[in-house]
Amino acid sequence: MPSLLNALTGVGKQANDEMVANDMLMGGEAAASAYLMAVLKTSTPELRAMYTAALTQILAGNGALMDLAVNRQWYRPYDKPDHRLMESYKQSETIVKHAH
Repeated sequence: MPSLLNALTGVGKQANDEMVANDMLMGGEAAASAYLMAVLKTSTPELRAMYTAALTQILAGNGALMDLAVNRQWYRPYDKPDHRLMESYKQSETIVKHAH
């Protein structure tokens, strides 16, 4: 019987484009947060410039990837909130169902 953690992480499943894009977006968020903190906390102008340049690249990549996800309808930012909530609920049910 697969665990809930396996169902959440997709262990044992074939990766598809949507899963890869989601993983890349989450990784980009983490990297952007780390670089933003580095920019805010560093006192050396050279390091700040280097971290700012890296952050700018991460944001550009994340923006392009998010545009792709919206165009492929993996993300639907303009759906009504109640519809988005229902979709999230259905995805959660699917994950829990596959965990049992």
